[in-house]
Amino acid sequence: MNHSLLNNTLSTIMTEWDGNRKFDESFNLVDKLLNVYGEESLAERLYSDISLEYSWEVVANLFAILIWSMSDKGSSELIATTEGWLLEGKDLRKIQIALHLDTYPFRNKTKMVEALSKISESYSEISSKCKELIASRREEE
Repeated sequence: MNHSLLNNTLSTIMTEWDGNRKFDESFNLVDKLLNVYGEESLAERLYSDISLEYSWEVVANLFAILIWSMSDKGSSELIATTEGWLLEGKDLRKIQIALHLDTYPFRNKTKMVEALSKISESYSEISSKCKELIASRREEE
């Protein structure tokens, strides 16, 4: 795939996030990225192509922009993939990305509470984020 476009997109996201948290150019680059990569199995393909030099925060921002930029089917597939990462609970980087997508993981609140509670017990460094999501979900419903 086009690694230079991917790296440019990630670098732009990182710059715009650090600067003013407006992602104007990032959205344009993500559109180009979608044209090159397509939507099918995108989360896994991108994840395998993204260098570890990019923080999980930058990758989470990329995925959040993708959710807004993709078709409903593509967005749903990306969200389902990241929810799978939470259910697997084996890769801390993937879990951190999945927890920071500006969407609640899982449509079903009970499933979310169960998955995030388990992750919270396994990874103390993200326990507060899991508890925050659970608490806010309970407040909203």
